[in-house]
Amino acid sequence: MVKDPEEALKRRRERGRRSQAGFRKRQAEANQLMQEQNRRLKSAIEKLVNTARGDERQELLTAISDVAKAADTDVKTLTFECQPKPVCGNCHNIPQGEDLVIDSERRDVFCGWDHATDTRRAPPPLPSASLPRLKCGLWISDIYYMQITIPPDDILPYIGDGAKTFAGIIFWSMMDHSQGKCERKHTDINTLIKKSLGHSKITDDWTIRYILAMVEGRQEYKGKGFISARYASAVDQDLGMVVRDRVQDDYRARGMDPNKWLSATGIERHVRSFLGDDTFGVLDTAARGEGDFDLRHWFEDIQCKLCETCVCFGDGPRWHVDIVDELFLGWVHSAFWYT
Repeated sequence: MVKDPEEALKRRRERGRRSQAGFRKRQAEANQLMQEQNRRLKSAIEKLVNTARGDERQELLTAISDVAKAADTDVKTLTFECQPKPVCGNCHNIPQGEDLVIDSERRDVFCGWDHATDTRRAPPPLPSASLPRLKCGLWISDIYYMQITIPPDDILPYIGDGAKTFAGIIFWSMMDHSQGKCERKHTDINTLIKKSLGHSKITDDWTIRYILAMVEGRQEYKGKGFISARYASAVDQDLGMVVRDRVQDDYRARGMDPNKWLSATGIERHVRSFLGDDTFGVLDTAARGEGDFDLRHWFEDIQCKLCETCVCFGDGPRWHVDIVDELFLGWVHSAFWYT
């Protein structure tokens, strides 16, 4: 059967139009996908720039700056971006890449190459006793650059995903309260810390400064993933657990039951047990700052009261089970009505 040439031509043209339309559609979808990916990438880079504090390693800060510039992102907020400064009072125009020499005896820095004679330069003479010893100095503390990358055992349940749990929210809220970050009216923080230590002879002689160092070191690990050396004495890996065991022994020697004192994880288990999963879910939602406004406000009030009533067992704050029941009873009553 002989096909009509005109009909065959029409069919080829129709197939061509459909093919071109399909190509344009796929191209448009690909362009749209690429624009969305670029938008998300630039947004992530902007977030990275805004998150940088300026005290990270110089290599990391430089990498962040390079990535931000490549993405045409504003880097004015990066405090680490500054013009090179002279490191020696006698060397104000040191070319980039120029050799520098650190004189350990003088604790001074000077240019290491004499361009006039094309020879290596000797260090300047030591100053006389009548003159100031240093014009400028480069002082490097090896302690400052030491970092502790292993977290204390007592915060293991509350870091990573654990920070977002009901127990983690309570734990880090207590850390914030101990640093005076809560804007509500509270008892003087020094008074609260002394009160939290006075319940046992094991912690009674601890200083407020030491407790704050423990808190700051743990907060630093939560935010940066490491702890600075200045907090080293307060963040021994198993110190909290050792002190906890000694406090529990002290309680038993005095005829007291340490099991009646609940940690943040203990509060979560205890409250969940008498609420049930459904009602506890409402409480957990409020703890995360979501859900009904009144329930969230009430939970914030409970956090403040927990700060006022805790004691320190070495591995974190603890509360007597009767106090926990009393604080959550009113909230539980409201939570039942909202489920």
